[in-house]
Amino acid sequence: MKRKIGFFGLMKSFESAQTSFEKMSGGGIKAIIHHDVMKNVKVKHLRWWFENIDGTTTFNGQDFNGLEVAVYRLWHPHDHIKVFWKKKLLSPQGRVLPGSVIRIKETFGGYLIEEDALISRFDDEEYNFDFKKLGIKVGELIHSYKEVEEGVKFRTEMTIKCEVPVIGELATWIATKYVMHEKKIRAWMQHNIEESGESEHFIPKLYNHAQSK
Repeated sequence: MKRKIGFFGLMKSFESAQTSFEKMSGGGIKAIIHHDVMKNVKVKHLRWWFENIDGTTTFNGQDFNGLEVAVYRLWHPHDHIKVFWKKKLLSPQGRVLPGSVIRIKETFGGYLIEEDALISRFDDEEYNFDFKKLGIKVGELIHSYKEVEEGVKFRTEMTIKCEVPVIGELATWIATKYVMHEKKIRAWMQHNIEESGESEHFIPKLYNHAQSK
């Protein structure tokens, strides 16, 4: 596949990451991505990024004298449309808490995605959210991160499977056929590798700029 060009040059190729795709018992699907190390990125940078992903910036790749743009677009200028916190619960320290809901609008592989994601965990090790349909959890997305000498090891894991008794297998079948089927998940994997690969080019700079104000 021809590599896309982002704000900061060529985006990561699919082959830059270690990936696995599994069809689970009961009809579920699990996709795992071990990304290239995010060079010079720290966990504090990622936490700040996910909390402020709905903001704007004047960063132009060199300094902060450019036009104002949505930071979400920097992450993936081809696929990202809009993101905002539909419900933002904060700790006394100002950190986003589980129970918050983020609205995501994006495209990948020709598919338009417009979904609410319920934050289930957000700390110095993981940032996760649940996918729900009609109030029923049908999947989850796990982002795990750990600092290493070069930066941050980043791993994403998407699971589409409903564990609710009695209706679980039916809900799983519906979700994997009409909501996140194999072709769409494989397109998401490519998208996720591309956006995650952009992180090292701008997130630390945006973090440092925000802290200097």
